[in-house]
Amino acid sequence: MQTFAITTLLALAAASLTSAAPVAEPRQFQAQLTFYGAAGASYSLSVPADASEFYIDNPLSVSKISLEGGASCGIKGIDGSETVVVGANTVDVGPPQTQVSGSCLAL
Repeated sequence: MQTFAITTLLALAAASLTSAAPVAEPRQFQAQLTFYGAAGASYSLSVPADASEFYIDNPLSVSKISLEGGASCGIKGIDGSETVVVGANTVDVGPPQTQVSGSCLAL
C-alpha cells in the first residue's frame, strides 16, 4: 500500500511538471515581397521562407520585384522568367510578365 501511495505521488508530481512546461510554438519567418508593374501599380505578399513553393494569383505584368530582407527568393514568370532576389534588394524582371510561383528561404 505504501509503495502504491509513493508511486501515485511521484506520478502526480511528474504530471504537474509536464503540464507546467511551456509549449514550444513554431515560428515561421515570412518574406515580404512587393511586385511592381507599369504606372505605379503594385501588390505585396507575405510568403513562408521555408523553401516551400507558393503560387501567385495576380495578373499584373511585373517589371520589378522587391524583397524587404532576411531571405533569398526565386520567382517564376508566366513566360519563363526566373528572378532571384537576395536580401533587401529590388531586381528587374525581364521581360515584364505576370508572376506565377516562387520559393523563399530565410537567410
